Amino acid sequence: MDSSIPSETAESTQSTGDEAFQLLSDETRLAVLQVLWESHDPANETPMRFAELRQRIGVEDPGRLNYHLNKLTGYFVRRTEDGYELRDSGKRIVRMLLSGTAIDDPEIEPVAVDISCWYCGGKPEWSYRDGWRYLECTDCDARCVDTFSPGVISKNEFPPSGLRNRTPNEINEADRIWGTHRRASVIDGVCPECASDMPVTAVDICDDHHPDWNEYQFCEGCRSLFWMLVSHVCEGCKYRWRMPTLFYPSRQPAVTAFYYEHGIEFDLATYEQRALLLDFEEELLSEDPLRIGISIPLKDEALRVTYDERMEVVDVNRRGRIH
Repeated sequence: MDSSIPSETAESTQSTGDEAFQLLSDETRLAVLQVLWESHDPANETPMRFAELRQRIGVEDPGRLNYHLNKLTGYFVRRTEDGYELRDSGKRIVRMLLSGTAIDDPEIEPVAVDISCWYCGGKPEWSYRDGWRYLECTDCDARCVDTFSPGVISKNEFPPSGLRNRTPNEINEADRIWGTHRRASVIDGVCPECASDMPVTAVDICDDHHPDWNEYQFCEGCRSLFWMLVSHVCEGCKYRWRMPTLFYPSRQPAVTAFYYEHGIEFDLATYEQRALLLDFEEELLSEDPLRIGISIPLKDEALRVTYDERMEVVDVNRRGRIH
């Protein structure tokens, strides 16, 4: 089949998406979502009667409100015998707006946080701007990719709602937990944005990888500190995530058990253990079929996890470490 011709499913998805965007372009429909959300009690979900909804919104013409409700029903609103309530899709729309993603643009100047730089051990500062959280080391100019400014050791999307009523250290911890779960979801092939399938779409391996590990500066060829990078793209919402292959062993129980046997409660989610990634050893075992080995050395042993082109584990091997 010609891949340039949209499939029936793709056309249907596009059509549904167009209709959903059009629904949200009307102020009355947005008001319906807002009022139903404000009356929503998760512990006691009670639909709202038509008359009360009309009064709360301030629409005098019942026919006009009924017209807009009919448009929303099936997408974001559910009609029951007792009245109207939000569908889960409607709740997600309101939550997105409440998260501040679409309405706020806060900025927080750099402030010290209680963690160490995983490259040099120095002290990073936390800041927030344009919807992104930044960690910048004050002691080194580490630059793992060319899209990061010198000294930026980590950069992550984080909704403004996560800033409310938290100190910088509390925000940083919340961001760590939030980001860790999202990364785990991507590794497991489920989009953290819409829950659609999010398969591996590319494994990029630099042919002549020469980063400056002494200064933690990216390779001029691939513009990354890391030799192998994996891309996932969601089949539903087109959300893209790219990360080093070195993150993938963190999802393997054998790796957690290996560390535990050596007296380490392994949790790559913590910033303090992020430096463990730098000890992992990558091998390109074969190109066709693609096989990537990632070895975790500890004392006199090493655990090697082998992945295929979809970054699925095909082998786990434990052996004495080769010196």
